[in-house]
Amino acid sequence: MKAITKRMMLPVEIDEQYLQTQGNIDTLQDQYAKTYQYIRRSVEPAGFFTHQKLVLKLYHMKRETEPLPQNLQDLLQSYLLEEVEQGRIDTKQRMGFAILSQGFLSINIWGRGNVLFTQTYTVENSFPALSPKTLEQTGVACTWEILIMQYEYNLWHRYLETKRTIENKRTYLESFLSGDLF
Repeated sequence: MKAITKRMMLPVEIDEQYLQTQGNIDTLQDQYAKTYQYIRRSVEPAGFFTHQKLVLKLYHMKRETEPLPQNLQDLLQSYLLEEVEQGRIDTKQRMGFAILSQGFLSINIWGRGNVLFTQTYTVENSFPALSPKTLEQTGVACTWEILIMQYEYNLWHRYLETKRTIENKRTYLESFLSGDLF
């Protein structure tokens, strides 16, 4: 049976008063000392990072209100190269994708067949340079990055259902999400 949406009644202890205190947007500040806010995003393919140990599809995720920092775009390839060369990225199955956004880099590599392994980097506390952060410090992804991850998941899922030939790998690697994420 194909998965569908199913609604369930909330337990009685989750009443109006309880809901008043849950799920409210926090007032934390981002890496640029601005209060986090909902800003629509778009995604743009940015080519590939290639290494004998790894190939990553590169994405730039852009805010609607401001450009992606040029220094992060300029340093992305050399940063990834250093991380791989220093052994700080476990290359798993040697294929994946990376998302560069406003002060945040998400490196996502396929492993164990169908598992997505994610490493995060941010400019928080290291501006303007990127530094690694644990998922507990940064989270896995924002709602916008999840859309890119979902697209990549669907592509990878289709790839896994093929005979996984060279042409199937090529199709996965050559396919990118592009445009508004809203």
